[in-house]
Amino acid sequence: MTHNDLKKGMRVQLTPIPVLSSEPRFAKIMDNMKGITRMVHIEEKNGYFADMGSVYVNEIEYVLYPDDMPEPVEVSEAHKKKLDTLTKLHWG
Repeated sequence: MTHNDLKKGMRVQLTPIPVLSSEPRFAKIMDNMKGITRMVHIEEKNGYFADMGSVYVNEIEYVLYPDDMPEPVEVSEAHKKKLDTLTKLHWG
């Protein structure tokens, strides 16, 4: 599945934030937008507080279906280039 196939209401697994927890974050997609960012609602789980905000699509690792079977999420080559450019601008 590609990141552009994600729909509002889908449950996803995100990359961890090492400073807070080594466990992954879980969230629900809150929009149907396409592009390099998506609006998500983070679940209160694994040491993370419930929160809502945007994440870059490369932080979304898996889609979790109702039976919690994960399906990897792939980022398109065009969006990988945009994310690489942003990474260079922000973090050198």
